[in-house]
Amino acid sequence: MNLELSYANKLLGTNFSQRDIKILLEEMRYGVELDGNKIQVLIPAYRTDVLHPIDLVEDIAIAHGYENFEPEIPKLGTIGEPDEFEKFSSTMRELILGFGFQEVMTLIMTNEINLFKRMEIPEEATVVTKNPVSLEHSMARTWLLPSLMEVLEKNKNREYPQRIFEVGDCINAKGRDKRKLAGVVAHSKTNFSEMKSIFTGILGNLGMKYKIKEFEHGSFIPGRCASVKYGFFGEIHPQVLENFNLEVPVTAFELNLNLIFERL
Repeated sequence: MNLELSYANKLLGTNFSQRDIKILLEEMRYGVELDGNKIQVLIPAYRTDVLHPIDLVEDIAIAHGYENFEPEIPKLGTIGEPDEFEKFSSTMRELILGFGFQEVMTLIMTNEINLFKRMEIPEEATVVTKNPVSLEHSMARTWLLPSLMEVLEKNKNREYPQRIFEVGDCINAKGRDKRKLAGVVAHSKTNFSEMKSIFTGILGNLGMKYKIKEFEHGSFIPGRCASVKYGFFGEIHPQVLENFNLEVPVTAFELNLNLIFERL
């Protein structure tokens, strides 16, 4: 296969000579013959993946070492920058990690059993898939805690305490995205006071003003659940723990990040 020197240098942003290209390709076990301005590359029979000159350029880059390329700002009319809400979401992740939590990522698709029945709350309108491939993923989640409870269920044989959180998108009945933050703590001595200290610590670090009120929620023990304008927290109800085959107490919280971001 013939390889043009200008083609390789243009793609890699380099100024290699023919001799440089020859050395790099030979490191990748090619045969190379230089004939004037031409670079003729002899491809081993076992390299069935080499179909075009771009495949040779890739191997040149590998031989040179990706870490040895100098980063350059693209010559574009505009320069991209992180979205402010994405930056806020990343900040929230760093904050929760500082509380000793471990981040998990779960699927946005779920089912009515996990979303409502196992959480002991009445069903509500959701975005449902028309022809779901699997009954396990038949609707979009409206809140995060059921997903975290599933993670605890799958890890019930792991060492306790377990502290996990997720920053993820949820979809309401009108199809609008809402980003939420939820966390759960599972161990033999977790209680309302522990979760309250975590919840208020998060809001305090953000400088948010809030007023804690008693809150009734089917997933939590009556009298051990509270809320603020941005979310709620408390002790998970024993029936919910049984539904998820858990044998240790669990406390949890959930916050609406869109609402918090608007107030900052």
